Amino acid sequence: QLCLSNAELKANAVARQDPFSTIIAADTIVTLGGQVFGKPVDLEEAAGNLRMLRGRVHEVMTGVAIYHDAVMSKFVDTSYVKFRNFSDEVIEEYLSKVPVLDKAGGYAIQDHGDLLVEKIEGGYDNIVGLPVSLVLDQLAKIGFPTPTSPKVK
Repeated sequence: QLCLSNAELKANAVARQDPFSTIIAADTIVTLGGQVFGKPVDLEEAAGNLRMLRGRVHEVMTGVAIYHDAVMSKFVDTSYVKFRNFSDEVIEEYLSKVPVLDKAGGYAIQDHGDLLVEKIEGGYDNIVGLPVSLVLDQLAKIGFPTPTSPKVK
């Protein structure tokens, strides 16, 4: 999957420079019917993305790669987002309020997402861009102390 490959490339790039660090890298993509919606190049593309996604359910996938003790562990988390059947005026209003050019799909659920989102299935933090609880679980599995692990006092 593209998001997992991208996350692994990011982690490897940092690991080459600092092989003794623990590295967490992630990449998030939005897909609908096999079409990948990356970061839009301009507001016109962002508006077009929102038009294509409105009234429909799309996938948000985040690939995570964790490099620790010279071992790479990785996973993908998937959430589903159903957008409201909003008007072009709502798109215009949303894009005037929220900087979206650095966001997969051209939207940020954490910024005025109530204008766009009807329902989500899966992790909200995944849609934001990092499935935190799954990252903590994976870190614990590989022996890295986490806030919930018994090693942390």
